[in-house]
Amino acid sequence: MGQTTILVMILTIISKLFGFVRESVMAAFIGAGEIKSIYTTAMTIPNMFTSIVMYGVLSTYIPIYNMVKNDKGEENAKLFTYNLINILMFYGIIILLFLIIFAEPISKIFSPDLSGDSLDLAVSFSRITSFSIFAYLYSSVIRGYLHINNNFYDPVIVGIILNIIIIIATILTGIFKNPYILMMGTLFAQVLQFIRFPFASKKLGLKYKKILDFNNPYLRKMLLMTIPIILSSAADQISILVDNSMASAFFGVTSVSKIFYSKTMLDFIMGVVTMTIASVSFPNIAKLGQSMEIDKMKKSVSSAVIITMILIIPCTFGMMALSNPIIKLAFERKAFTVFDTYVVSGLIVAYGPFIIFSSFIRIIGNSFYSVGDTKTPVIIILFQQAVNIILNFILIKFFKLYGLALATSISTAMGSLMIILAFYKRFGKLESMENIKSIVKITMASIIMAIVAYFIYDYSLNKISYILALLISVLFSGILYILIIFVFKINEVDRIKNYIMNKLERK
Repeated sequence: MGQTTILVMILTIISKLFGFVRESVMAAFIGAGEIKSIYTTAMTIPNMFTSIVMYGVLSTYIPIYNMVKNDKGEENAKLFTYNLINILMFYGIIILLFLIIFAEPISKIFSPDLSGDSLDLAVSFSRITSFSIFAYLYSSVIRGYLHINNNFYDPVIVGIILNIIIIIATILTGIFKNPYILMMGTLFAQVLQFIRFPFASKKLGLKYKKILDFNNPYLRKMLLMTIPIILSSAADQISILVDNSMASAFFGVTSVSKIFYSKTMLDFIMGVVTMTIASVSFPNIAKLGQSMEIDKMKKSVSSAVIITMILIIPCTFGMMALSNPIIKLAFERKAFTVFDTYVVSGLIVAYGPFIIFSSFIRIIGNSFYSVGDTKTPVIIILFQQAVNIILNFILIKFFKLYGLALATSISTAMGSLMIILAFYKRFGKLESMENIKSIVKITMASIIMAIVAYFIYDYSLNKISYILALLISVLFSGILYILIIFVFKINEVDRIKNYIMNKLERK
């Protein structure tokens, strides 16, 4: 996992930096007002219908591909892949027609505060972006195929292509004052981002074939595995829908964009760390799970969890401690106001723990998918989302908009605890005490780092510019964290250190 993970993380960071530039440009030219909220709603509607299926495919395709390959050989595994792509395209046609016909009532469900010209614009935007579903459904299969063949790079650079095109479209929208430029540019970006996928998969031996077999036994098996995941993903999307609807209904349509901006910042951390490690480790975990090498699989999961926590906990705590200057630097200009910065930075603090707990669920959940058990993580996620919705109604009374974020964090914490206990029950304990000690040490080091970062920034702010104060606080607190975790003697840190030293010695 070492060198590949590092390279993928670097590419992911570059991709996410382009994402930052995209959102910064949007904040400048569009702001956090009505147009941004309409755009967010229009993007969310087709994403809800595609992500439900995509998550199911991404979680089950690799284990089923390995199963077909072991049972029938590689050529049959490729035939299964072609068949799956064609069936997803068939599904895409049905969803496209549904979204075009019912765009208006769906838009009202997502943002009840919309009416008049704003509603008409949201409906038009939703219909335009609905055509992107074919690209996303196709990519969900090809991404898995590329991962099986150890190509983790092409799936990462899609974000760079997407963001560059949307940045250009946003600037043109600001110049010509025509929001349709943004939507057409976004659709173009959503399709073109996967331009390398056909060439990369063909190079790895996957050439398209016309086959549409709904009776394939492996397809039926995959469907049975996918149904619980689809239910889980649907529950997740319903939770997002409830968050956005409640935000729009209680605090106005502009609150939807504020939630979006806060999640965008935190998604940077999760995208770089959690998703990278989960993507790189899953093919090996799936292979070990299918061959029933459970002890090796447990070690792989344990290693992935600790490495993720080494990076995700300090990044999250640091983001929470310095949320105000980070948001100010990233977004506060032109249409994005000081008040927007205040609200979004507060949401980051409330949403922060969600990223850590969600990472546990994402990594550990892969172990269940690897052995074909999709029910356990799904039951946990369904429970988690039910708790989230209930807490929304309770906490919104006391904490207003921030109550929605706190509800998400609390329910995800409960979900992560449940999936850890379920893992112990199904597979037996990991190196329990060692893992607990490591996570406690990482958390302590991260808290110290975050406190130091906050006070360095606060002290420096009176003497230098806020940007320089932010850079100095991040630099010094980052160095401090590295020194502390070395002193704390965490096994995974020692392994990473030894890996780097061995690489340097060879050179």
